[in-house]
Amino acid sequence: MSQIKKTTASDLIMGILLLAFGIYLIVESLGMKVFNSFLDAPGFFPFILGIIFCLFGIVMLVGSIRGGSVAATKATFRKDNLIALFLNPESKRVVILSFFMVVYIYGLIGRIHFAIATFLYLVVTFWYLKSTTWLKNIIISVLSALLISAIFQYVFKIPLP
Repeated sequence: MSQIKKTTASDLIMGILLLAFGIYLIVESLGMKVFNSFLDAPGFFPFILGIIFCLFGIVMLVGSIRGGSVAATKATFRKDNLIALFLNPESKRVVILSFFMVVYIYGLIGRIHFAIATFLYLVVTFWYLKSTTWLKNIIISVLSALLISAIFQYVFKIPLP
């Protein structure tokens, strides 16, 4: 498949996702409590972001449909293409790294101290990516976790879970 067709198929999918996320942001922001006026309400900024996401989604959708994206998307989602995608080593890596992130966000944060959760996540991620030696991995992970925790707690004054 040519690069132009792949790009238009990607634009179609991303346009749909942006539009859906923009609508979600708008609906959720309208459901937030309004104190004095909507301009100083906590939902004002997400509302503006929702509108921006919707506009970008519409622009991407229109451009991709003009570029023949529907046929390219059908070709992209054929059974043989999907099997090749899931057997691709890069796709497996993305799935595994996404799993690590989900475990970090939903399994560790809030259950153990933030710095320890961050340390564990970084150690496992660096180990999986084989990015450095064990000693450097541990040093980088410890320093990063402590630095992130310190900046959020003492500079930004944000309590961590």
